[in-house]
Amino acid sequence: MQALIKVLCSAACAGALLLAGAAHANYPDRPVKLIVPYAPGGITDNLARALAEGVSRELKQPIVVENKAGASAMIGTGMVANAPADGYTLLMASNGNMTVTPLVMKKLTYDPIKELRVIAIVGELPTVAVTNLQTPATDLRSFAAYAKANDGKLNFASLGQGNVLYLTARKIEGELGIRMTEVPYKGSAPSLTALMANDVQFYIDVLPGALPFIQSGKLKALAVPMSKRISWLPDVPTLEEAGYGAFHAASWLGWAVPAATPPDVVARLQGAIGRFAQDEKFRATFTKAGVLMLPAMTPAQVDEYLKADRERWGALIRQHNITID
Repeated sequence: MQALIKVLCSAACAGALLLAGAAHANYPDRPVKLIVPYAPGGITDNLARALAEGVSRELKQPIVVENKAGASAMIGTGMVANAPADGYTLLMASNGNMTVTPLVMKKLTYDPIKELRVIAIVGELPTVAVTNLQTPATDLRSFAAYAKANDGKLNFASLGQGNVLYLTARKIEGELGIRMTEVPYKGSAPSLTALMANDVQFYIDVLPGALPFIQSGKLKALAVPMSKRISWLPDVPTLEEAGYGAFHAASWLGWAVPAATPPDVVARLQGAIGRFAQDEKFRATFTKAGVLMLPAMTPAQVDEYLKADRERWGALIRQHNITID
């Protein structure tokens, strides 16, 4: 009897595995959901929707985009971390919700590093250091001199401590040997408005936000905290070229899935994303908007990229002892 039970159990397990394999082979056989943990209308949301539209054609199934903004992207990110690991719930990921948040937030109810897996990184949002026309500075060295002459009197716009823009501002502040007062704002638009009104004198923004104001002459670009100059601002030096420590400050954009998602489903998604992300029209549209479109990465290259990203931001977070309850 025991032998018969073992045979029946083995047969049942084998059948279940066959059914699971068949289900994976047919993936996706129904619409897929993409959670964007940010408000609609920004560059991240726009890229997410364009990518979803293109990848849905590759997969031959709709990808429905849902914005679940709030709590520094923790609401939407947590939803995907706790979703079934079947490939039908995806996350628009960045180093905001995948790198910085788990390093600074003490009371996360999920661990994005353990419970989520980044399967593709398609682009970066370069950052740029800007000041206003009222500030008598044209580069970082002259800004440093002005700040030192007005020690403690200058302000910088901040979107809060748990993001790459704040950390980059602190990095540059340390490199220049100056002190500025943080003034918080709820978004890039009010930060740029405050900068042009001279309520603040310094701001680190992602390129798509600041570029139109730099091009129109309403703001001055002091430096790009990137590993090399960017094509949109070819005359603006990197931190290293300006005589300071080398640093690469960009917000990457990609897709993630629950960590236990089956490998064949992950491979299907990676293939679809990789094919569409090289589409010339897609790349040209977002390059024009200020997104640095990246070449296709292998899974190993994605892992290496993420490791370097976590080491870079983790070092700054530890240096400044930044924690958020």
